[in-house]
Amino acid sequence: MSTGGIDRQEQMAAEDKSEGEESPQREPDYTVGLLADPGIAQTLAGRVLQPVRHTLNTRDEGGKLWEIDSDRQSLPVSAAGRVMINDHAESLGKRLGWDYVVYLTDIPQYVEGRPVRMIVSSAHRVATIVVPMMGLARRRTLIDWVLRAIKELHEDNETPEPSVKMPDRLLSMTGSVVHEQEPEDRFSTVEGLSGRLLLVFGMVRSNRPWRLVPRLSSAMAGAAATGAFGVFYTSIWQMADYLSAARLTLITLTSLAVLTTWLIMHNRLWESPRGVRRRERWVLYNVATLVTVGLAAAAMYLVLYGVLLLGALAVIDIEFLSEQLGHEASLDEYLNLAWLAASLGTMGGAIGSSFDDEQAVRQATFSHREYERRNLQLEEEDEESGE
Repeated sequence: MSTGGIDRQEQMAAEDKSEGEESPQREPDYTVGLLADPGIAQTLAGRVLQPVRHTLNTRDEGGKLWEIDSDRQSLPVSAAGRVMINDHAESLGKRLGWDYVVYLTDIPQYVEGRPVRMIVSSAHRVATIVVPMMGLARRRTLIDWVLRAIKELHEDNETPEPSVKMPDRLLSMTGSVVHEQEPEDRFSTVEGLSGRLLLVFGMVRSNRPWRLVPRLSSAMAGAAATGAFGVFYTSIWQMADYLSAARLTLITLTSLAVLTTWLIMHNRLWESPRGVRRRERWVLYNVATLVTVGLAAAAMYLVLYGVLLLGALAVIDIEFLSEQLGHEASLDEYLNLAWLAASLGTMGGAIGSSFDDEQAVRQATFSHREYERRNLQLEEEDEESGE
């Protein structure tokens, strides 16, 4: 074999050996802990973790290595609805090796009477981001705000000023305020009507209305029983055939309003906030509750409509239906029959919902932390009424 061939073989063997050897893993220069309330905030935290890590490491002109870590922690909530992160940030950082902590909460926060989107406490190396304030545009917007929180914490605690460039896509309607009792903290607030609408949409999304439907088993049973009676009652057939689409729509809206109102009042979902901006919070919180329960009632109605329509198609012979109506029947008559029966059944479901567990309904209506906050308030109200 030629000398050139041997040299090439030795070179290839050396390259294979070097590729097989693992290079030592570099320790991160900074570690950020990402915590979140249980529920949708925790889900979103998992979705933004990788993009935040990537952005930090690609935009740091100083070549620093950033690591984003996450952990499941259940932190206590104060009577005012604030997650007590400042009291635990230092111990969490030391125990888990974090330089900074960013906490995502689904409880709306107010400071000096203004809704808050982000709280930066540089002294504790912690920032709190209020997830409902992101509205419906969650993931991309939340990534930007997490990056902004890290940037502010880092700039306040490191010298010289770091060279991490952050995206400039943050939502408008943002202001700032200084709290008299916490002057060292910075609060990014939401301004104007558009900001309030963002909060309502964000609260509804955090509440996840679809979770409420399975908890309304008694309401669904009552609605199905009442609706089935309508399907097999010939007078209902004739009424459904006679009524106009506008009248059927009005009956549907009325039945949904009855069920929604009953669920809210019977399960004590209506809130009477205390403290500053009481009227504004009364409107925002209760509108969010109204939309959440209304969407759940509408979902239940659609399920009921589908079940009753299938039942009518399976049981009622079209010739018999034509004979009872006095004219030739078609699919339209079945659709109208199920429409009216579902509306009547929904009203019956309001009565059936009385047998559903109130605590389970409240837990399914609100996000985890909002449920805790409202329970604390209900306990205080019960104690005061007992006195």
